[in-house]
Amino acid sequence: MKTSPVQLEIFRNRFQAIVEEMASVTLRTGFTVFVKETSDFGACIVAPSGEVLAAPTETSVSLMVGLPGWEAIGAFSEYDEGDVCIANDPDTTRGLSTHLPDIWVWRPIFVDGEIIAFAFNFIHSSDVGGRVPGSITPVATDVWQEGLRIPPLKLVRAGKMNEDIVKLILTNCRIPDQNWGDIKAELASLATADRRVKELVVRYGRSAVRDGISDLLSSAEARARKIIGTIPDGRYSASDYMEIDTGSGSSRPIRIALTMEVRGEEITLDFTGSDMQVKAAFNLPTYGQPGHYMMSLAILNYFRTLDPEIPYNSGLTRPLSMVLPQGTILNPDPGRAYGVRAATFIRVMDCIMACLGEALPSATPANSAGAIAIVLVSNVDPETGQRRISVAQPLSGGSGGRPAQDGIDGTSFTGGWLRNVPNEVLEAEMPVLVEEYGYATDSAAPGKQRGGSGIRFRMRNLQPGTVLTARGLERFRFNAWGALGGSPGSNTKVTLNPKGVAQSLGQIDLVELARGDVVEFVSPTGGGYGDPFLRIPQHVLDDFLDGYITDEAALAHYGVVISDGVVDASETALLREGHQPGSGTNKGEARALFDSVWPEAVQHDLIMALLARPSAVRDTLRVPLEARVEAEMRAGNIFDRARIEALILELTLEEGQA
Repeated sequence: MKTSPVQLEIFRNRFQAIVEEMASVTLRTGFTVFVKETSDFGACIVAPSGEVLAAPTETSVSLMVGLPGWEAIGAFSEYDEGDVCIANDPDTTRGLSTHLPDIWVWRPIFVDGEIIAFAFNFIHSSDVGGRVPGSITPVATDVWQEGLRIPPLKLVRAGKMNEDIVKLILTNCRIPDQNWGDIKAELASLATADRRVKELVVRYGRSAVRDGISDLLSSAEARARKIIGTIPDGRYSASDYMEIDTGSGSSRPIRIALTMEVRGEEITLDFTGSDMQVKAAFNLPTYGQPGHYMMSLAILNYFRTLDPEIPYNSGLTRPLSMVLPQGTILNPDPGRAYGVRAATFIRVMDCIMACLGEALPSATPANSAGAIAIVLVSNVDPETGQRRISVAQPLSGGSGGRPAQDGIDGTSFTGGWLRNVPNEVLEAEMPVLVEEYGYATDSAAPGKQRGGSGIRFRMRNLQPGTVLTARGLERFRFNAWGALGGSPGSNTKVTLNPKGVAQSLGQIDLVELARGDVVEFVSPTGGGYGDPFLRIPQHVLDDFLDGYITDEAALAHYGVVISDGVVDASETALLREGHQPGSGTNKGEARALFDSVWPEAVQHDLIMALLARPSAVRDTLRVPLEARVEAEMRAGNIFDRARIEALILELTLEEGQA
């Protein structure tokens, strides 16, 4: 390295301060609730190579490190001072943007005619057009249904705004004024970065800053490799499922499979065996990018847990390699629907954490809730006739229990950067009344260290014609895993008019609410860690007194007898006497039943056989093939790849005859 350790630490802190200021500017000047309250936006400084040099850790999303900045930078052969570029299209940015609501802007930072870095910023727009208010619907079948696609364009050329592009963008969304306000907040963030980086160069010199950028990336890489070296070498495997309607009629949920191989100071994440791309909005467009930011976040969180002062940049992803087969839900062909790709990304994180739990059981939490639902409401202002769209609440379940602590209530490691929307703000923005917003009693998974509690959110609609959408609803069927004898997490519930003629809504696409309708959401929870009968009775009592659990749950799940607000020590000891502590991973009864019907090996062979066919062929073969395989397995037939290939041939011949 050319930079001294002291100077390197100065640069790390200065660049970190710049990106935190960028994020603060976006937060304070954004217009939509999803930006100014929920903080669904991001900011970063990117090296000329396209690698992220610094990203915020205090404000904005954590999903910045590992983004393929080189794709955006390389979209233009040259840049001028004052240029600002814009894009939101996953296909033409090759995985920089991963769905259309993420509007990215970037600008070069020139010093004496040389580009020394780039400033990047994105906001999650509350609407970019498309078939539903808010643009995101799980049942979209291609990207053209999801809104306006913006390929890399120059929004500002040498300091002059391209008004034609502005008109095109704002004409194709339902809330143009708010969207333009958010984009201007992005521009202010980029201007802040430009000013601060130039100040840094004035103080330390262009050559020193250039060397510091390179050395910060190398320093992060070296420290990440040191951490990887503490993980036992080996191959660790996990799989989990997306409970989605693929639009194909398939009854088998979408499989996410991972084999994590640790070799010395390197990790390979091999997603071979993950399901095919789907005719629904859950495809995650990674374009096979190395260390893609939506595939590596769980590993980066692990690095930062062990080394909180590690430089937070793309050097952390250099020791990571990935196998992302083309045509799968994790590397789909262009043109697929992407809107709810975050649900898929969360399941990837669950699988990575499960692999880490296998490698390091005494240091890894149980699985988090595995879902973040974004509830959105839309209606027409009766006075102005203008469309109103607002995020009602991001609903995250509790995290998994940890080796030395309980899980975190109401949020999880997979999406803890999202802030809640204050009820007062929501009620001021939209004609709704929040009747309850708090932790759901008896939702936390039992364990020596219990999982975090879920959230109960109940909202009454006050205006007829209000439309409700909720993307990312998962964990209705399968549970988050408990670790080392801990219980699995609880499931999601969505109910219309729970205190009247109750109706379960399940995974919502779009629901029109009448005046007075009430919708109640209960978010899922992470798993427990360790056998619940080993939990300290006083901790069980504290949970009871705080309203997290009932006395019935304390007795049934923990073997703790509570009488008149205190623990009955003798009865508790008697109840716990002779109890054999549980161990291992508990995936829940629904997963155990499913695995008995659909063995992992059969699913792997089926997926690989279909991936060997062209996408149009596999789209038509999937449903009848799965039905035939399931019927024969239930009849007791033994399956392997050869039998699946024979069935494909039979179905192909039958189709030809038809």
